[in-house]
Amino acid sequence: MTTRTSRRTGTGVPARRRRGRGAAPRRGKEAPGSVAARVPVPTAKQVEAAKRKYEQAIVARGEAAPAGVPLPPGATHEIVGHTPDGRPILKRRRYSAT
Repeated sequence: MTTRTSRRTGTGVPARRRRGRGAAPRRGKEAPGSVAARVPVPTAKQVEAAKRKYEQAIVARGEAAPAGVPLPPGATHEIVGHTPDGRPILKRRRYSAT
């Protein structure tokens, strides 16, 4: 009788001895770093610029409507106010499937 091996072809590792996903790598082999670990942390300036661009894009696409008015078709956000520098304060009211 032969030893039962994993169903994955070509592994040759017995089913009971197969390493799990969370197992540490064997000696001599370095696990590559995760992609998230290699991505640089954004600066506060970059985060602020991304927020501005997101707000402008939502308003430009017509996905935002003023508060107190029923949301038209396609609108997902409500403009509940403005910041001192004139940027809209958006509040999500519903999701769009398209």
